[in-house]
Amino acid sequence: MLASSVEVGSHHPLAKAIINKAQEQQIDVVEADNRKALAGKGIEGYLNNQHILVSAPTQLSETTPLSAQWQQQVARLEDEGKTVVVVLKEDQFIGVIAMQDTLRNDAIESMKVLKSMNINAVMLTGDNPRAAAAIAQKLGMDFRAGLLPEDKVTSVMEISQTHNTMMVGDGINDAPAMKAATIGVAMGSGTDVALETADAALTHNRLTGLPEIIQLSRATRKIIRENITIALGLKAIFLVTSLFGITGLWVAVLADSGATALVTANAVRLLKVKLKSPHQD
Repeated sequence: MLASSVEVGSHHPLAKAIINKAQEQQIDVVEADNRKALAGKGIEGYLNNQHILVSAPTQLSETTPLSAQWQQQVARLEDEGKTVVVVLKEDQFIGVIAMQDTLRNDAIESMKVLKSMNINAVMLTGDNPRAAAAIAQKLGMDFRAGLLPEDKVTSVMEISQTHNTMMVGDGINDAPAMKAATIGVAMGSGTDVALETADAALTHNRLTGLPEIIQLSRATRKIIRENITIALGLKAIFLVTSLFGITGLWVAVLADSGATALVTANAVRLLKVKLKSPHQD
């Protein structure tokens, strides 16, 4: 109850999991006062004038350390690939909550499509390394775990030195890294901060949209280059032929109009771009 009270209204995936579990158990959730998200750490609030903190175990201050017994319990849960948060009331330890990520139905196939497009994916997460490794192994991708928001920015900037980067996120902790990337993409269910920061948004909230965005962008860039070549090429040809008297002025004017029609027709091809489905081999 304490954890769900401070998590009410939060868009963080862990918060949603806690709220959903409370609803499943028909727990009457009382909304805490003065709730405040602590970037990279957790969330706090006040219930009946008592301070409630839901935090990652590694982010607890030295004044509120876990006992050796609970440290072993947290380590055991994390070894199982679970993400653990601790709940404190007035700096007194209340208990732990363990959650395990479940992959979206389209996650594995979408990553396979990205890999077939020679795109390398790296998971940047604040989760513990053991939980991150379990998910990354299923997805067949690299990962960097235990990251604070500023660490995600550093990672994106580091990768951006040698590659164009697309940062995909849905939370307030992802917004700074999205801004640092070549392009930021927010999931449709993300926070307002993430959506405002992003250059693009997957409004349908499907991971299959990621390879589709890239495929459509590549097709658009290709057609833009083709249209520039067609337009400038025809203008250059008829400019030379007109100067040498090979063609008349009206022919050049008609050719210019023809170039406009050609590039327009070429651009219409974008409507028929075949996007590779994650279900295709």
